[in-house]
Amino acid sequence: MLLLNLVFLCQLALSPSVAAPYQGTHPGLNAPHTGSSPRSSRNKLLLISFDGFRWDYDRDVDTPYLDKMGRDGVRAAYVTPPYLTITSPSHFTLLTGRYIENHGVIHNVWFNTTTQEKKQYYMTQFVDSYWDNGSLPIWITAQRQGLKAGSLHFPGTAATYKGERVKVSQVEPRFYEHNNETDWRINVDKVIGQWFYEEDLDFVSLYFGEPDSTGHKYGPDSPERREMVRQVDRTVGYIRDTAQRHSLSDRLNIIITADHGMTTVLQNNSVDKITLSKIPGFDFRDIEFQLLDYGPTGMLLPKEGMLEKVYQVLRRGHPHLHVYKKEDMPGRLHYSNHPRLLPLILIADQGYVLNGFFPVQTNKGEHGYDNQVMDMKPFFRAVGPDFQKNLAVGPFETVNVYPLMCHLLGLTPEVNDGSLEVTRQMLITNKDLGSNDNRDVQWELLIGLSAVAGFLAVVFVVTTAYTMLNRRKQRPDSITEDLNGEAYENSTF
Repeated sequence: MLLLNLVFLCQLALSPSVAAPYQGTHPGLNAPHTGSSPRSSRNKLLLISFDGFRWDYDRDVDTPYLDKMGRDGVRAAYVTPPYLTITSPSHFTLLTGRYIENHGVIHNVWFNTTTQEKKQYYMTQFVDSYWDNGSLPIWITAQRQGLKAGSLHFPGTAATYKGERVKVSQVEPRFYEHNNETDWRINVDKVIGQWFYEEDLDFVSLYFGEPDSTGHKYGPDSPERREMVRQVDRTVGYIRDTAQRHSLSDRLNIIITADHGMTTVLQNNSVDKITLSKIPGFDFRDIEFQLLDYGPTGMLLPKEGMLEKVYQVLRRGHPHLHVYKKEDMPGRLHYSNHPRLLPLILIADQGYVLNGFFPVQTNKGEHGYDNQVMDMKPFFRAVGPDFQKNLAVGPFETVNVYPLMCHLLGLTPEVNDGSLEVTRQMLITNKDLGSNDNRDVQWELLIGLSAVAGFLAVVFVVTTAYTMLNRRKQRPDSITEDLNGEAYENSTF
């Protein structure tokens, strides 16, 4: 009984919960960064988005620099963007790791259903309340945890979040020529030569508006799109060469991806276009507010008492139109649980677009479709000192890019919908990147191993003492037996 009591007390005293306070953090909680300064041991990170670069755009074009990046690093078969597959919402998912219904940037267009006001894509960039809706982009998290962050032209750069903006930034001008390769190189020189090399920033997001614009205007299967992909490829080569010239290649991780893909709009005379005003029984006088004519997805706010009527009319209105009450949206789309979403959500099949009163859209290429449509999938490449070499990985959701970036930078992430486990295989496994979650696991493991070793040592000491005590009690009898020559060989010493 004495032995059992001693063992129990020793185990209790040496258990991890008693020996040391818990040092872990829960993914997503806004916990302060702990430990040594992250700037002392982290490599830098550059996140690049080439808007509208579909997963297979490098298959019908010679892309030597993207190919080399794949051999030098990691390439994914494709990645799945969040729904709605358009620019601002998808980019904000990259920055926050949240599905669109959770971060609230639900469209490129800001709108007010009471005043009927709408702001187009560019002016929406400056509506702070639209972006600052409870989810912090990685720039702000990085700055709050001791890092230096910057952003050039990336959607969301112009906004203020909880009174704070990304401290180093360049907002895209109002009328910007997205396909100007000279400007692209100027921007690369600024990000790498000035921001990373001279100003020693830790993280930068860099945005290019192509090949999206070319894909819209000429279509994804056009020679113009293929030429733009060649320009993107040259720029990738220039980015890596510029990093090499500034001796940053061994300290700079680069992730290149996109917000969505692109598909061909069906436009010939045999196509039955989706025009709501032509659907029998539909009347715009039943509608309080509409968000239409922006590709394949639209939203409607029916007048009071008219929701069911409008829903029943539209759900049978066109064979390539799908109409949902927002609460009935497929759960996999994560596009229903936000107050900014209107009561009726309309989605067209691939190749079709939604028109209100009459057709006004002339794009030959479009996006915004269901994110399971293969043409909506973007590409993904990653290279740098913390990534594996010549590794091909399977597809994954872009919501998982955020926890990967936080891990590379050693940041405690905000609440997010992604998981580092999805992308951990990309990383060099024998290198401790030192993120908070790794340090917490290592700390707990050390405590646990110490407790086990201590427990075993105490058990050994107690057992030995107990055995010696018994021997002393038994020694007179054993000596007697030895002297009498009767029991020596059977003694238990």
